[in-house]
Amino acid sequence: MNQDNGTFGWIIGGIVAVAAAIFIFSGGELGGKKTVEADQDLPPIATSDQN
Repeated sequence: MNQDNGTFGWIIGGIVAVAAAIFIFSGGELGGKKTVEADQDLPPIATSDQN
């Protein structure tokens, strides 16, 4: 159990760092930023009946 696992740690750390960088540079959303281009892109508004 006293084996040197430094290389394994560097590989896993590198993969995590690259994944975190991609996530941050993509705007924090998987797949990129969601932009609103028109009113149709917004969620519906709840209205109350005044009857």
